[in-house]
Amino acid sequence: PLPPLRRPPRRRARQRPGRPTPPTLPAGHSAMALLGDVRSFRNGRLEFGEAAAATAACRDQGDNASPERPSLEQLVSSQAFLVISVGNCPQCEELAAFLGARDVPLEVYVKWDKGANEYPALKEALTTHAGDVFSFPQVFADGVYQGGFKEVMEKADAGAFDDLFEREFGLEPATLRRWVERKPMVVFSLPNCPQCDSLREDLQRRGVPTQDVFIKLDKAQPEYAAFKAQLQKLTGREKFSFPQTFVQAVYQGDYGEVFAKAEKGEYTVVFSEAYGIEPAAAAAVEAQNEPPPAGAISFDDDF
Repeated sequence: PLPPLRRPPRRRARQRPGRPTPPTLPAGHSAMALLGDVRSFRNGRLEFGEAAAATAACRDQGDNASPERPSLEQLVSSQAFLVISVGNCPQCEELAAFLGARDVPLEVYVKWDKGANEYPALKEALTTHAGDVFSFPQVFADGVYQGGFKEVMEKADAGAFDDLFEREFGLEPATLRRWVERKPMVVFSLPNCPQCDSLREDLQRRGVPTQDVFIKLDKAQPEYAAFKAQLQKLTGREKFSFPQTFVQAVYQGDYGEVFAKAEKGEYTVVFSEAYGIEPAAAAAVEAQNEPPPAGAISFDDDF
């Protein structure tokens, strides 16, 4: 007779070195479900796989649920990036769509059930970070509280999580590329940069709204290293000086190159279409300008 068939042992998921194992959902667990089992995101709502069935079963057990529940601190320490959401939360869905467009995986989400027995305790624990009055979603990154919907959207759009997303999820940082693609002209500058100030003054004389064009990077900010790497890729140059300019998402060069192109009238059409600057006015400014002295250009000491 043939030997009985044996089910092969289940393979254990690989765990990232140095990171605590996320809390599991044992039999009899309460109504709190981790979104690590999420399979898809459809019609603006997070959909569950095995976690949904487990959650429903746990809800039916009521007071017989296991006392072993993941605490807020366990959740925060288990993931490098954690988004806590609840049901019927438009801002949760909007943040999910925003991060999903950047390919952030769905396992970063944990959805709390307001009807679960442990919800009051979890909410109370969250007040130590968010304050007595808050709304969802609430976000933590590398164990540090980041804020609610508005704060996190602003930080994500500003590239504050670029390094984390690359490290944890292998996502290529693209904040600077998105900035460049949004506007007809973008100039990246630094504080205390003489040639940046000179280019700003020149563009102002031409009628360009420089407050909408210049983006000042700051070497003192933690995201500067990621921005520097992105700028090197966008320009195709390992070493360069500031300012760095893009017109219609196309790299234009450093200060001297951009000044020369402006003097030749290469930006006349763009300035007219994007900012309503008449060609005659631009030509009058070109006639008054003189080439910048070479000594006026200083280089960022990082490059």
